[in-house]
Amino acid sequence: MLNRKFNTLFSFLLPIILGISVTVALSQQVKNVPKAFESLSTEPESMFISNEITIPTKGGHLQGVQYIEQKGKAKLLISGSSLTQAYILQVDLASQKTDKLITLMTQPYRHAGGFQVSNPYLAVGVEDNFTKTTSKVCLYNYDEANLYKAQPNMIIERTGEVKQQTAGSTGLLIFNNTYLMVVTNWDSRDWDFYTIDPEKKESKLLQRFTAPDDWPSYQSINLIKDKGAIYAIGFYQKEQIGYGDLILISKVKAFSPVMNKVFTKAFNCKDTIDFDAAVGLQVDKEGELHIWATQKDALRQIVVNRFSPK
Repeated sequence: MLNRKFNTLFSFLLPIILGISVTVALSQQVKNVPKAFESLSTEPESMFISNEITIPTKGGHLQGVQYIEQKGKAKLLISGSSLTQAYILQVDLASQKTDKLITLMTQPYRHAGGFQVSNPYLAVGVEDNFTKTTSKVCLYNYDEANLYKAQPNMIIERTGEVKQQTAGSTGLLIFNNTYLMVVTNWDSRDWDFYTIDPEKKESKLLQRFTAPDDWPSYQSINLIKDKGAIYAIGFYQKEQIGYGDLILISKVKAFSPVMNKVFTKAFNCKDTIDFDAAVGLQVDKEGELHIWATQKDALRQIVVNRFSPK
């Protein structure tokens, strides 16, 4: 079993080591979302990331994870929160080492939640998780290095009653020549859907959906689509089991929220992996779905699980 997992992981990393370009999710689209989600293995590949960067961990934890390519190199981006700052930690997959810590904002905007990339943009909510009354949803063009300069291309300011306008999780998807974004508030009780136009720096709130009482407190929510429909995958954890809920959002042609939970899938997390911490999806160049996840705390060794098709 160990040799099989090592060989699978090595076959994944070999193109990176040799400098061959690997995949980046351009539009988060697969042929059939329910089938792709159902085909994911419940057992992960594990890798162990060496970390020599001093990362602020007191009062927070790792929050979301996404796969990108930066100048032809495969990277993981991991969002995090602390008492003093919100940040993105970058991991180089070829060397299996952390290589950059990006401070997005400082207190009171100290909490960067679950997030998503849709090339070339990254959308993340940064909130004041003490007062729970305000947040900034930030869009960065990482191809133009705006992420690395911590300079958002645009910001959506959110202010309101306690827990109503926070931004604990953010999803992003190319939609009808612009972008569809979802932002959830405290414990993902309410979902706000926006259309955003990064070039014009414009956003429009489409609709707010209040989740049923029996829906979990999703820590990360990512959007994904096929030719017919838009879906979300909401992630959460119970004991050592990670869960993903597949939720039908809308038909593709015209946005009209359905918000129907299709089914739930359980994932066997290994080596301290926690879906209440950093987790997120990737669609590769073959249109295959993967889920990446990591542990809550940024230690000298950070474990990563990848769940791929069986």
